Amino acid sequence: MNLLFDLRMLSLLLGLIALFQCIPLLLALALGEDPTPLLQSILFSLTATACGLLISRRADNRMTPRDGFLVTSLGWFLAAFFGGLPYALHGGLDLPAAFFEAASGFTTTGSSAMTDIEVWPQSILFWRSTTHWLGGMGMVLMMIAILPLLGTGGTQLMKAEVPGPTKDRMTPRLISTARALWGVYALITLVGILGFIVFGMTPLDAVNHSFAAIATGGFSTKNLSMGFFSPAAQWWAILIMFLGGTNFLIHYRVLTQGDWKALTYEEFVGYLIIIFGFTAYCVAVLLRTADWSIEETIRHALFQVISIMTTTGFASTDWEQWPAALQMLLGVVMVIGGMSGSTGGGIKVVRVIILLKTIPAVTTRLLQPYQIAISKMDRQPLSREILENAVATFILSMGYVLCGGLLLNALDMDLLSAMGASLTAWANVGPGFNTVGAMDNFAHVPDFGKIILASMMIVGRLEIFTILMLFSHKFWRT
Repeated sequence: MNLLFDLRMLSLLLGLIALFQCIPLLLALALGEDPTPLLQSILFSLTATACGLLISRRADNRMTPRDGFLVTSLGWFLAAFFGGLPYALHGGLDLPAAFFEAASGFTTTGSSAMTDIEVWPQSILFWRSTTHWLGGMGMVLMMIAILPLLGTGGTQLMKAEVPGPTKDRMTPRLISTARALWGVYALITLVGILGFIVFGMTPLDAVNHSFAAIATGGFSTKNLSMGFFSPAAQWWAILIMFLGGTNFLIHYRVLTQGDWKALTYEEFVGYLIIIFGFTAYCVAVLLRTADWSIEETIRHALFQVISIMTTTGFASTDWEQWPAALQMLLGVVMVIGGMSGSTGGGIKVVRVIILLKTIPAVTTRLLQPYQIAISKMDRQPLSREILENAVATFILSMGYVLCGGLLLNALDMDLLSAMGASLTAWANVGPGFNTVGAMDNFAHVPDFGKIILASMMIVGRLEIFTILMLFSHKFWRT
């Protein structure tokens, strides 16, 4: 391992955080708000950056796969700590809660320890939404895009950060791939901002909510979340969340190459089937149980299914008041999550399809032991490696959620709230169940519980094997 080069990369990451905090700092000055918390946070980050660069000044640009996993894993934890400093320095949150809030932002989870969002300065709330936007596409991926000195080492970082069982490249060169991803991401963000302004939001609210929607994050500037805004704004949020939960490879191919065949990928078709199938069931139940018009019923049902499945976590209404069957359904789509290569969390639609495809293959082998049964996706055979990855990830993730829930329960959280908090942290959704539901917050969670949940968010964002290998003695062998 090249620890000095790893230190340089982590130092540069903190420098990027300081750079992006300059934008809300300027906003604070423009709005006449106290800039001290942001200014102090920037100074702390720059000091850490300078010290790290000084120590690692003689490092060579050599990076192994182990370095990639180490930088990516530690980078997210450091980002959560330094990114949370403005909340702690402002005085509204203590350090564990600030770490929780920043981890929730960077991992695009959207869970919050803030009890009254609307009393916070607009500049702090803007930084809060910015953490969503940075974390949505991935901070390390941004480093690959703007720091050519990474060279071939950038491949190791991308493998460690980009979620999902496949890592398809869009262009021959890694840096071009990273820049193309960020270009598409920025374009959809801009379209989202313009749409929200047209549908009645202030420019600042439009930026905040576009950042959160495309990153499938869920941080809002209002206590009522998207329920505060007009039906038209909610319909627009549905579209942006849907795009955020879609594989960005599809966006790239459709927008730059006119490759509409990308819309026939099995994962995208499965994504559509799950969304509209579950929405239809919600509509059928809500038409009998809710006192809404047909438009309201369809809007709230589609909004919540897409919001939870893409792991955005916005709320257009308090869905905890819905029948228990619908809440259970939202729990299912919470586990499924968005597409691979999207900003969404969860187990990913592609893994669900892979797991389902193993059922007929296993059945065939049992009935006809001598027949070769091959599972395929998009007419391509699924390798044993991909099948094993899907099964192992699902089993480990569910076990991880169970352990997290039991640990939170041991901290005096009721079992339903504890399991809901554990599930929503791992899946990067935001709202859970019971005391951490759609219209509640995580302020009452004990400090140690907040640290546990923040760590679970990061593990969920990077996927469990990225973190798990750090605990293997083989990883640290020289």
